[in-house]
Amino acid sequence: MDNLSEREERLREAASIGDLDTLENLCKTVSVNSKNSINGWTALHWGCKRNHVGVVKILLQQGADKNICNNKEETPGQLTNNSEILELLGCPPKPKLKEEKKSELPITPNYIANPPFPHVNNTPQIQKDQGLGRQIESFNMNENHSSSEIRRSNHENSTENEIVLKARIANMEETDFIEIELDRSTLTFVALVQLLCEELKVDSKLVQKVRKRPDTIVRKDKDVARLKDFQELELVLTNKAQSSLSRTYSSGNYNGIGAAIKQEQILY
Repeated sequence: MDNLSEREERLREAASIGDLDTLENLCKTVSVNSKNSINGWTALHWGCKRNHVGVVKILLQQGADKNICNNKEETPGQLTNNSEILELLGCPPKPKLKEEKKSELPITPNYIANPPFPHVNNTPQIQKDQGLGRQIESFNMNENHSSSEIRRSNHENSTENEIVLKARIANMEETDFIEIELDRSTLTFVALVQLLCEELKVDSKLVQKVRKRPDTIVRKDKDVARLKDFQELELVLTNKAQSSLSRTYSSGNYNGIGAAIKQEQILY
């Protein structure tokens, strides 16, 4: 979306949510009669649909076309039964409308799917009209915030004594990771390899090296101590183990990580 189209979309958004300050600023830089490319709605259509009297006044002052039609041949006046707005548009008052039909718009604009946050600047009248909705929204935000705090607290407690790592075997058709937990009191290379082999069901004698993705070899205790939560690790198997996928490969033919664990040597 180019800059002009983006500003035109913001104009219609401001009209929809009743953001008068943004509306006035955008009216200076874009056409107030610009239409949505899919449904043909203008800012005036949205102002009338949402019964924002202040929005309609500003748009009319800026030259909005009262008779412009959307793609369903509807004028702005056909979308409202607000007597003050109808008077501004020069339309006769309407009888009480029946229950409004469910919207048949081919799209749901982002500013409808995601209502504005409480920081939007509205006039006292707009704020009065939307007061109950804002109170409900504020309550939901506070409730969600409390739930997030509880979840975060539980997560911190569960990981206080362990580090969560993501592990898999390298160069396999199965590319998904599993999550494993390493006790923070045993952040050693030996403990890490033992845990990886146990969780991935691999004989340590078949392992060539441990790779910290994307391209770093884990070789010693200090490397393990630097690991962060959800670090991605891979066990790189020997060529023979990789090709055969055997778990009974003899340790006599390869001096791999199994020996490193036993002798606590550093792998390079």
